[in-house]
Amino acid sequence: ECGGKMHLREGEFEKAHTDFFEAFKNYDESGSPRRTTCLKYLVLANMLMKSGINPFDSQEAKPYKNDPEILAMTNLVAAYQNDDINEFETILKQNRSNIMDDPFIREHIEDLLRNIRTQVLIKLIKPYTRIHIPFISNELNIDATDVEALLVQCILD
Repeated sequence: ECGGKMHLREGEFEKAHTDFFEAFKNYDESGSPRRTTCLKYLVLANMLMKSGINPFDSQEAKPYKNDPEILAMTNLVAAYQNDDINEFETILKQNRSNIMDDPFIREHIEDLLRNIRTQVLIKLIKPYTRIHIPFISNELNIDATDVEALLVQCILD
């Protein structure tokens, strides 16, 4: 688990995912209550590495998909993978205590928001040759300066 946290902080999302998955399996086999926290971190790493695979598709994680402590993360992953920014933000607001009370998850939420906003932004502007920043601002529920920063980041990437 500690290795996964270290890798995630360094931006090595695949290594973090592997470490969290191994830690989750070990906690699960030993019956440790840390397994749910570790599963949350696994889901976080999965989203940050922009994987199209749902972490709850694995046979080890599937039984926890509807666990009350994990349900918010399950819904967050679904919204993230569907590029549904409104649902993603709603889930974050409604489950603030479950998600944001964990300092490790909280420190990576901005990265998740930036990722999903970038994905939605790219899908939104792809068919256009000209765009209006206020329209994008309205679609992403962020102010115009944040839209400009996202656009600049997309251009630089």
